[in-house]
Amino acid sequence: MSHHRLFAQLAFERALGMAALNALAQAIAECDQFRAVGRERDPIHFWVLAGELEDVVQDRIRDVLDGPGLAIVERGELFHQPRIVELVIAARHARNAPS
Repeated sequence: MSHHRLFAQLAFERALGMAALNALAQAIAECDQFRAVGRERDPIHFWVLAGELEDVVQDRIRDVLDGPGLAIVERGELFHQPRIVELVIAARHARNAPS
């Protein structure tokens, strides 16, 4: 494999990882925003929608764990987003824990 192709592949994988991490950060922000302003809603609807948003966050965490986003977290590139790092690392430990 040529050096150019190798670097292109690495750049592509990093972009995929960053896209997954950005989607996770967006899902967390939307969930937090909903929880902050959604309390005025009917309690049943609030908890149903909050649960659905939490499911979206969990899906995005799985995307990060299953793709190149985990390597970005492990390399320490997200030092400016400690909450994202904590969530991903905790999910990785939970996934790797013996049943």
